Amino acid sequence: MRNSNQPVAPSPRGAIDTPTLSGSLLALLFWWQSLTPTMIPRSWATQTVISAICVAIGYGLGTLAGYGAHRLVARWGRLPRNEIRRRSWIALVVVWLIALVLGAKLWLGWQNEQRSFMGMASLVWSDGVLVGVISPFAAALLVVVARVVARGVAAVRRLIQRHVPSIVSVPATALLIILIGIALGRGVVLPALTSAVNFVHSRANEDTTEGTVAPESSAVSGGSESFVAWDSLGRMGRDFVAAVTSTQRLALFHGADASLVEPVRVYVGVRSADTLEERAQLAVRELERAGGFDRKLLVVWIPTGTGWIVPNAAASLEQLYRGDTAIVAIQYSFLPSRYAIFMDAGLANEAGITLFDAVRARWSQLPPQRRPKLVLFGKSLGAAGVEAPFVAAHASSSVANMVARTDGVLIAGAKQSNPIHAQLTRERDRGSPFWQPIFDGGRTVRFQNRDPHQVALDAAWPSPRIVYLQHPADPAVFWSVEAFWRPPEWLARPRGFDMPDAMRWFPLVSGVQAVADVIHQLGVPQGFGHNYSAEDYIRGWASVVPPEGWTDADTHRLARFLDEIPGDESEP
Repeated sequence: MRNSNQPVAPSPRGAIDTPTLSGSLLALLFWWQSLTPTMIPRSWATQTVISAICVAIGYGLGTLAGYGAHRLVARWGRLPRNEIRRRSWIALVVVWLIALVLGAKLWLGWQNEQRSFMGMASLVWSDGVLVGVISPFAAALLVVVARVVARGVAAVRRLIQRHVPSIVSVPATALLIILIGIALGRGVVLPALTSAVNFVHSRANEDTTEGTVAPESSAVSGGSESFVAWDSLGRMGRDFVAAVTSTQRLALFHGADASLVEPVRVYVGVRSADTLEERAQLAVRELERAGGFDRKLLVVWIPTGTGWIVPNAAASLEQLYRGDTAIVAIQYSFLPSRYAIFMDAGLANEAGITLFDAVRARWSQLPPQRRPKLVLFGKSLGAAGVEAPFVAAHASSSVANMVARTDGVLIAGAKQSNPIHAQLTRERDRGSPFWQPIFDGGRTVRFQNRDPHQVALDAAWPSPRIVYLQHPADPAVFWSVEAFWRPPEWLARPRGFDMPDAMRWFPLVSGVQAVADVIHQLGVPQGFGHNYSAEDYIRGWASVVPPEGWTDADTHRLARFLDEIPGDESEP
């Protein structure tokens, strides 16, 4: 009979065997860290998924570390006795139970504090209970799945060992699994995913939003006089041209006696012409037909991946200038930005260069005194297309290109990896924060948000002006894959006004949290996350191309006016 006090060496685990002590210990640490707040508030379901994944990762790493430590101490003959292991398990179970109760309560407090700040409904106590109860079981299921996969890999390795020397069985197994994964990924999964995504969103692009009808105005695309057929605009294009700010709505804000002009909206869809060059040339001809070059302000607008034009950004511009504006855009994709950035990589940049060059070439042919102000706008993926025509080796050169070729640029929610955005952040003035850089004292470029305590810059701000709208807690701007292995610079203090105080970085866990934040970046009220508000856009336009006599009071009044207009400002 074996002495119960003798140490027992670990053995390979079956799919549903008891957990390891070391894995369970690190899993607890990962679970606790997964509860910390990030940029976007979470529901109990989202938190459960995050915690389950983090626990599974922590368990796997802890188990590997435990096996390594066991082998090391076994050589010294100092393995812990069974009684010590039994007491360690009891202590760990108690700690887990206490942590589940305290962690759920702490998570609920963090989430409600963040939700209150954003004006969102609070969670209830049952949400915390669900996180504390369900996340460990969900993590256990992930561990079981991982063990099944591991046993399958071990079986493959044993099969290989029968035919090759043991010294090469491990690398041979790894190579075989990698090759099979690549073959399945590139030959089956990726093509199937690409086909499915294109099929779903191409059909969505052909749909027409209920209540949207072809315009009668000659100042917009899709009408009877237009060079661009209504059916070719795509869903986003039809929504955009049909929602042009009418002179009646302009009069509601400015008054019936105000001098008003019918705004021009030109849009060319992916089905309107085969190539980007053809779409850009068609857009220029359509712009001429609609009278866009006769307006006071002409905006080259680079849409998001689906071709979406931000309604409040367009409406606020038209109201600021009493309709004396023209917006021109071409669609380069019908995929949501999260897919387009991979499947239609580079098209946003190409569209930005192609459209801007085509419009500016025709604009340059006009007599200088007849030229409208030439401005660019883009949000999110569209921001990359706005920057693309002007990228140079350094921030000062890139900014000089913008100044020389435009009358202003407004960008919202640009990724920190965008070339010019990255240059401005990297070459910012000493002492300015990562999340709101100041470049060259703010002489030409300024970063804006709703922080009431922003650093005051020189009131003398010559044109052309460049403005980046970015919330400090916008996941699309700041989160990146590097969060898995190193702390992001924007987490350093002082932090942005909308960043939770309790937010902290932890390896691997922060990366999982970042993925969740990016997925839910639009699930917050306007003015937070990646969801910019009417007031954000009004302030942006009023900074880049201020109308004569416009005041802060006008900005507040127009923001209230636009907020009363029904509609969803989130990208479909």
